[in-house]
Amino acid sequence: MNIHEFLDCNFGENGDEELLNRVTAGEDLESRFGELDETPLLVATRRRRLSAVKILVQQGADINAVNKFGKSSYAHAARRLFDEVAEYLAENEADTTLTQADKFAVAVVKGQLDEARAILESDPGVAKTGNPEEDRLLADVAGRNESEPVKMLIKAGADLTATALDDGTALHQAAWFGQPENARLLVDAGAPLNHFENTHTMSPLGWAVHGAKYSGGAAEREEVYRELVSLLLEAGSSLRYPDELKNANSQGYFETLLKFATPKIALLLQAAN
Repeated sequence: MNIHEFLDCNFGENGDEELLNRVTAGEDLESRFGELDETPLLVATRRRRLSAVKILVQQGADINAVNKFGKSSYAHAARRLFDEVAEYLAENEADTTLTQADKFAVAVVKGQLDEARAILESDPGVAKTGNPEEDRLLADVAGRNESEPVKMLIKAGADLTATALDDGTALHQAAWFGQPENARLLVDAGAPLNHFENTHTMSPLGWAVHGAKYSGGAAEREEVYRELVSLLLEAGSSLRYPDELKNANSQGYFETLLKFATPKIALLLQAAN
């Protein structure tokens, strides 16, 4: 396992100790990995691992390294409101320059929508720049409780297919985090119902089914997830993998959904099958 994979998905209770051991053993702190061409510091920042960020900076990692799409660790932290990480990076002389699209994202995520609208009015292109690390904003906010940012971004022409966490679109995020109002806004705007992301090979429906059992506080919010599953099924979400549509008897995706479903959500799926 390389240092990037360790920092991304395998940073356990002894992560700091293992990271320090790797670094002192000569791990290359400027090595690049993955579709985003990230350094270890970029991964640690993206995963909001402040302790790891501190170790890497103190051990000489390039604090201003950027990924494939030109985003630095500071930009990552600022856009996601990882305030403690952003503050540490700034205190250690990171370049705090942000693009207009970054400033727009910060305003949106902070809920400063008047400021966001002012930026949008002066530069309408910030809502959809063509840079995946900027266009992910809609997906980043779709899983949050507030719907006004989602409405504003949809109206501004944000990319409904842009992806964020675990390669999920905005509709995936709304489904996983239990946000039916945002999901309805996205469905009404034409968000893709049957996009199967590359990380878990699931559509938004799959994320809703899985979220009903495994997301934080799911047990207390099953009614919300039943609403989401019903909404997605009524909108036309498929119970088949794309390649299963050629075979009327194939039900691999349906069986996968049932495996993760709570009993009440399983009833909804069975009624729709």
